[in-house]
Amino acid sequence: APAPAPEPPAARRPDDPGPAAMALRGDFQGGASGGQTHMGVSLGASGLDGNIAIEKYMKWHWGFFGGAVLVTATAVGTQIHWISHFTFAPATFLFEIFLLLFGILMLVLDTPVPHVQNHPHVMATRFHIYKFALFMTRFTGRGIMYLFLASLVFGALWDTGINWFLGAVSTIYLVILGVLAIGKGCIMSNKLNQVRDTIQGAGHAAERYVPSGQTGLSIDQLKLMVESATNKPDLFNKDELAYVMNALSFKPNNEGHISLDELKFWLAPGPPMLI
Repeated sequence: APAPAPEPPAARRPDDPGPAAMALRGDFQGGASGGQTHMGVSLGASGLDGNIAIEKYMKWHWGFFGGAVLVTATAVGTQIHWISHFTFAPATFLFEIFLLLFGILMLVLDTPVPHVQNHPHVMATRFHIYKFALFMTRFTGRGIMYLFLASLVFGALWDTGINWFLGAVSTIYLVILGVLAIGKGCIMSNKLNQVRDTIQGAGHAAERYVPSGQTGLSIDQLKLMVESATNKPDLFNKDELAYVMNALSFKPNNEGHISLDELKFWLAPGPPMLI
């Protein structure tokens, strides 16, 4: 009997980047194709929920939002102080403006209010942050950012003598928040790198873990891949797996799906991926 004809390769999803484009990973972090477009930014078919990265999966964004409120309030309060005292201090005033801009940026990124999240300008800004400041959507990057903002808040309130108590309290909160976020990110990044090292050491390719006829993995299939590679069923909980999918995805909204090309990119030789 003649040998059966080989099965045709699985069709690529329209929004999946090809292998040749993986080197341009940043080009695909601006949003999924086929969705809404605002201010030149594709918001993706599932972009209506207004959530990306950290905010979508866990409750850390409440802590981050509190930090953003502290930074913004510090910037506004200190500017009012210097203006009301008719103090000519252009360098200090410029410092406060930058602090205010950082605070507003973090408010936009961390706001937990659905109506604000779904505003077109807010959504476009958040997707630009994902594309051009990806580190701010990761635990490690967010932690470093809040440590930096803690130093600015300390300088604005404590060093100037405006309010030592608020300066101390705000700085301590931001430092603790930043350290915890960095620690959480490093722990998850280390576990994810262990999975990659195990798969690479076994000589397995990404195709081994993608079922025939599929273009990628769902979150449940990703969990099975981690379990089969490490024999540790509880290495990641469900929320952490969502963070892993976000880190592996080329797009702000991964729609609960990691494509084969994204899996190949992660398994390729290179530095560990940070979460």
